[in-house]
Amino acid sequence: MSRTDSGAGGSAPAAKQKDAATASSSSGPRRPRWIVPSTLFVSAAGLGVSIYLTIAHYTTTVTLACPETSTVNCEKVTTSAESVVFGIPVAVLGLVYFVAMLGLNSPPAWSSTSPLIRWARMLAACIGVCFVGWLVYSELFKIDAICLWCTSVHVLNLILFALIAVGTAATAAAPGTGGNRPAGRS
Repeated sequence: MSRTDSGAGGSAPAAKQKDAATASSSSGPRRPRWIVPSTLFVSAAGLGVSIYLTIAHYTTTVTLACPETSTVNCEKVTTSAESVVFGIPVAVLGLVYFVAMLGLNSPPAWSSTSPLIRWARMLAACIGVCFVGWLVYSELFKIDAICLWCTSVHVLNLILFALIAVGTAATAAAPGTGGNRPAGRS
């Protein structure tokens, strides 16, 4: 082909394809832009509620702003035998969990290419959901009361799990495929 044959009409589509291929392989799979601020916000909200519950656990001066009806009774839940696991108050476990999730959901952690960080974040979210399942079971069937503050932490944890699952799925695509997983084996 001569230099005039590969003019503006012939080389522009090829150049665009090459630029797109280079961009997708160099930047790797992309997560939605809203994942990082969303996971940080939910982690911070969970930490805030966990701090409140921890303070309420260790002091008698802080009252849980929660009605004491037969079904909704925060004090009954937070002082039950199930409110302590392995000698550690559940509120403290929540505090530690959300501090860890803040780190794992920080912009540098989401930008990391380390599969260890991605798997640690997803594993922590899965453990959190399983623990929430146990806590909800305990509230409904063992304690026979529901804590509204605890329920807010449970909901935040489920939202965090969903956000992390979406973010992890978006960044876990096979390398070199431009973010798309192969359809099957060749």
